Amino acid sequence: MGNTRRTVAVLVAVVLVGLTACSRSESATKTGTNTTSGTSSGAPANGQFGTLTTPVCGPAPAGQTNTATAQGVTADSIQVGTISDTGFTGAPGLNQELYDASDVFVSWCNGLGGINGRQIKVDKLDAKIFEYKQRIIEACAQDFTLTGGGGVFDDTGQVERLNCLLPDFPGYVVTPKARGADLEVQALPAPLNKVNFGLGRYLTAQYPDSITKVGFLTGNVPTTIVNKQQYQEAGAQLGWKTVYDNQYNAVGEPTWVPFAQSIKDKGVRGLYYVGEPTDLGKLLAALDQIGYKLDWVAGTGNLYDQSLLDSAGSSIGTNPVYSSSGMAPSILADKVPAVAQYQQLFQQYLPKGKKDAILGENSFNAWLLWAQSAKSCGANLTRKCIVDAGNATTSWSGGGLGAQSNPSQPSSPPDCINLEKASDTGFSVIDWQSQDGVWNCDPANVLTLTADYGQAATLADAGKSMSDFK
Repeated sequence: MGNTRRTVAVLVAVVLVGLTACSRSESATKTGTNTTSGTSSGAPANGQFGTLTTPVCGPAPAGQTNTATAQGVTADSIQVGTISDTGFTGAPGLNQELYDASDVFVSWCNGLGGINGRQIKVDKLDAKIFEYKQRIIEACAQDFTLTGGGGVFDDTGQVERLNCLLPDFPGYVVTPKARGADLEVQALPAPLNKVNFGLGRYLTAQYPDSITKVGFLTGNVPTTIVNKQQYQEAGAQLGWKTVYDNQYNAVGEPTWVPFAQSIKDKGVRGLYYVGEPTDLGKLLAALDQIGYKLDWVAGTGNLYDQSLLDSAGSSIGTNPVYSSSGMAPSILADKVPAVAQYQQLFQQYLPKGKKDAILGENSFNAWLLWAQSAKSCGANLTRKCIVDAGNATTSWSGGGLGAQSNPSQPSSPPDCINLEKASDTGFSVIDWQSQDGVWNCDPANVLTLTADYGQAATLADAGKSMSDFK
């Protein structure tokens, strides 16, 4: 049972709505309430970040007097909860980068003076995969908001979160109940009925003869199956014809050769994969073993991971892998100032942290939006004010760390995307009709889905309404 839980948890964790990439730290951070502060002596030291020219953090303006205004908010501090699954015994350190990015942001922000003079205190909430609901209940009793975190089974605590009117600026959301739930401000909106499938458009344009023989493969886990179905529907809109549709055992496969042989027997020319990068590497090795070459293999942003290269070995040169992301990967540090600054902040405040994990960038992106929203509230920092400010944000990219998005429209995902390729030379970024620096920004990237993929949690589910929210 333990092995089953571990594999299922890791598999679900790496999907992350197709926008992020997960990895684990070599060591876990101790959980509990932590206050980080200090003086910033490295880049960026002026409170600006990337294209965010207005300082994100700083002391209280002259003449402003702070008071205690909400749960978790005092005259000189703000307590904020960050959820992750680092304490899961089956995979210690799972999604550690959420904590790492939070620590780095808070250290930097507090060193600049905090949020209008209030120092941030991070309440690290370890859901350990199966304790998400318990951590939400704890946060309900002590935290101002949730920020920069996420849990693999985030559906289990949404009603409890809404019942206590706890806002969330998540680093990621994954289950249907959490994607677009009430009192949630997403830096990168990820609705259930729309997907950015720019990667599919790219593959269709580059390999037009392949789309009549497309295969889909995912693990036998409900969340990954839903994710696969969404991209399968999106592919159908682009003219893709499915000739192979299979699921592998999330507990683990003793050999991947039967899958490789089945893919060959069906004449698959393009394979879309939703799952863990290590398992895909094993499949690539099996395809190489039987001598079968696909036109392309593709999947969500979690495939931007060293474990894919390690498990595939030399076979990655036979079947290169394409992926896409709504965040700028670390290999763009020389082209995107926000990525370089993000890594410099890690070097300053947490040199051994997971600075290359895209999921960490997601967390930092959420913190930036949270900080900008909180700062705008001035002395009267309330939950309603920060959520209203976040929801009023119509243009956002985290200073260039992420794709251009519109948090005020949670039903619309960003139409910007960047594409990556994994090959025997490592990872590289594909420059495909870039309209905005490294980003391909085209409304045609976003496809509307018609199937029923579930419903996000609402205040009504908890017996509440916006009139209860203060």
